[in-house]
Amino acid sequence: MPDQESRILTYPRLTKCMPDESRHNPFQALHKALRHGHCRMLPELGAGDFGDDAVSGALLQRLVQHLDLCRATAEARQRALLGAIAAQGLEANPTSCQDHAGHMSALTELQSLVRAVNVAAPQRRRPAGRSIYRCYALYASSDLARMDEDETVLLASLHDRLSDAELRTLEGRTYAALSHEHFLGLMRLLLPALATAELADLLELLEDHLEPSFFASSVEPAMRPLLASRRFVAA
Repeated sequence: MPDQESRILTYPRLTKCMPDESRHNPFQALHKALRHGHCRMLPELGAGDFGDDAVSGALLQRLVQHLDLCRATAEARQRALLGAIAAQGLEANPTSCQDHAGHMSALTELQSLVRAVNVAAPQRRRPAGRSIYRCYALYASSDLARMDEDETVLLASLHDRLSDAELRTLEGRTYAALSHEHFLGLMRLLLPALATAELADLLELLEDHLEPSFFASSVEPAMRPLLASRRFVAA
């Protein structure tokens, strides 16, 4: 057993590096959606009865879909970010690339745990389910810390190098890199996670960067009524 006196848990200074709120933050809406997704998925896993085949099957399917969305958004964000950096004639930070590779590895590990539950003997499914819950909690905490790093250290660096117009393009290209299926999955997290003003700004950005037919048929019909209803309630 580790020496308890040698293990000191530390927490970061919460205001160590705050972004310039007068500048555009290309990660804000995406991260609000992903944080919402993590905070919704974790209690579902904690309350799920993995010994019940019907409950376990539905829950694991939602988890797999969420992990797939996490992977797709991370890859889209990385491509857009690397493209923006390359356009400035700069090279990507090796640490950032290593962090992305670690993120992909963690998602693969979680997906392996899901498969392990699916093939476990009935008496082993509840312990395997508890392992998924704890491992997902570790993944979510690391991902939340990574998002904070993006919105503080990385964002400060991007503010030094890119204009707000270029940052909006980076954000738009992140969404545009998603498949229609992944974007609609992300939108289910975006809509309840954003303030009205943020939704209105995002709608304008998406109109500029998404495929016009997809925006007109699937995105605008979902967002416009929500904006109208929120304004009516606020009034």
